[in-house]
Amino acid sequence: MWETSHMQPILDISDLAHRREAAEAVADGAALFYAFGNFCALAAKPDLETLHAMNALKGRPRDQVGSVTTTPELGNRVFDWDAVQLLWSALMGTMADLHALGPIGFRGPAAKHIPAHLTVDGTVQLITPGDACPSNALVGNVLDLIGEDILYITSANANKDQTHYAIAEIRKEFGHRDDVVFIGHRNERANRRRYPHHRPCSTSIIGFDGAELVLERHGSLDAGLIGRVAAKHGLGLRLAAVEPLPVRRYRRPLDRTRRVGALAH
Repeated sequence: MWETSHMQPILDISDLAHRREAAEAVADGAALFYAFGNFCALAAKPDLETLHAMNALKGRPRDQVGSVTTTPELGNRVFDWDAVQLLWSALMGTMADLHALGPIGFRGPAAKHIPAHLTVDGTVQLITPGDACPSNALVGNVLDLIGEDILYITSANANKDQTHYAIAEIRKEFGHRDDVVFIGHRNERANRRRYPHHRPCSTSIIGFDGAELVLERHGSLDAGLIGRVAAKHGLGLRLAAVEPLPVRRYRRPLDRTRRVGALAH
């Protein structure tokens, strides 16, 4: 989509062939920088060796635990529902409504098949882009190729930086490498307008490993809206995080990079 010498190309997430190309690269071990709801994320295979490689890529400690992502169809397999204390129907209704809005994160009891390096104290953190995001099809392609139910996922940035919402800006940091792949929207501004309730930053995260819902990170989705969704299903929301995450600022206007009309190889 965009052409810069000696840099990896940015693939088009709306193109089936491009999604297949990106999925095959990830199956071969590449780091996937991709459009995720109204911002960007980094995903990769879920094994321990890959987690170490991704932590090295981002400048993190070698064994820092990662989150997981998957398709909407496989999301319920991430958690151990027998260990959940909340009313199941109310929790599922809340989660379904929040998934319909867009990007969101949940932390709950981990299913037994989730690898230990993707859990903390028996819990797992699931980060999803929402039901309507085309990245769900991309993730499904990767999972089919590698025979897994989940991918490792983390923020698309260097360690401790604010996460990116512009794929071309991520490529400035990582595009010189041959072990990464980039895939995004042709019109990122138009895509962000599809998420009027979300700021372009990392997801809000809701914990349900105890007897109540807890807002553990105040990210892209406003705490008040999350509380109203939960209340509709008869659940309260305790605010453990009040201050919202900042949104990354760029020095120049976005979406003005020269387009070339075809993928550069």
